[in-house]
Amino acid sequence: MYRILIVDDDQIMRKALKVMLGKLEGFEVCAEATNGKNALEEYEQCKPDIIFMDIVMPVMTGIEAIRQIREKDDETIIYIISAYNNFELAKEAVKLKVNEYLLKPLSMRILSDVLKNYRIEQEGKAGHYLNVLEEMVAGRDFKKAYYGLHSLIEDFYNKYGQDSVKLATNFRFLGQRLVVAAGHMEGQAKDIEGLFAINELHITEPMIGEMWLFKVINYVFEQNSIRRYQVLENVFAYIENSIHEEIGLSQIIDNCAISQGYLSRIFKDQFNISVMEYLHMRKIHLAKGYFYLTNDSVAEVAFKLGYNESSYFSKVFKKYEKMTVQQYKKSVIASSGTGG
Repeated sequence: MYRILIVDDDQIMRKALKVMLGKLEGFEVCAEATNGKNALEEYEQCKPDIIFMDIVMPVMTGIEAIRQIREKDDETIIYIISAYNNFELAKEAVKLKVNEYLLKPLSMRILSDVLKNYRIEQEGKAGHYLNVLEEMVAGRDFKKAYYGLHSLIEDFYNKYGQDSVKLATNFRFLGQRLVVAAGHMEGQAKDIEGLFAINELHITEPMIGEMWLFKVINYVFEQNSIRRYQVLENVFAYIENSIHEEIGLSQIIDNCAISQGYLSRIFKDQFNISVMEYLHMRKIHLAKGYFYLTNDSVAEVAFKLGYNESSYFSKVFKKYEKMTVQQYKKSVIASSGTGG
């Protein structure tokens, strides 16, 4: 949800604007203010994405409030709403990087158009990441997606990592578009949250974001494969239910009524890796989450994921992560020490 701060000394105008905004999906009014001074206080409290700011107000004008906001923030979108079609005010607004100068009374059509353009612009910023993710999925190369996700997440957090709400909003956008584009929302939850919920308190951690996005990508890979080979639905259901156990090809074949040769062939066609490689990647990604979120030992994590020998688990971890468990743990401590 994009957060909006309404600033106007006219109570009727504030109420009308709030009612209209309530009819637009994806936007919410996080606060209201009656003058510029009050606006600065509310701005600090709710950190809005968008501000609708009146000009002529008691105590402190809208122009002065915008000037003070712009001294420390060039990102927040600010729309002036004014009853005055004043050229000098408009020039001042341009200097302060106001995004639009809107004349009262605001109609629903104008408001809808302005915010539609805002949404397109915001989604366009995240569009680069969506394109990369879509290419990962379209390439039907699970290993490439597995290794490409980490660098994408790093770049994503460099851009959006300072704001948990924007992070969550952009993650939802990416997840929703990936799943909907693949045609997997019919008859299911209409929103990505119905499949994979996002906790805004935890999403500031890059590993949490990576784990969430990995789930989405894995889901889309699975659903694309099931669409072509229905028999894989039972295979993925069995893997999901048994991911914390010791499982291999023989268990999958016995429980899913499929021949080893056929399973290997269609899996390679859809994932470009073997079933066992897929199982290890799934388990190792879960292991990284355990090491990131808990103080579990290597032996404890290995046992949780169905590896009877921690030495074998460590060998598999190094093969897929290109580092030892100890090196990964050190990297986790280092990243946590820098707040990330």
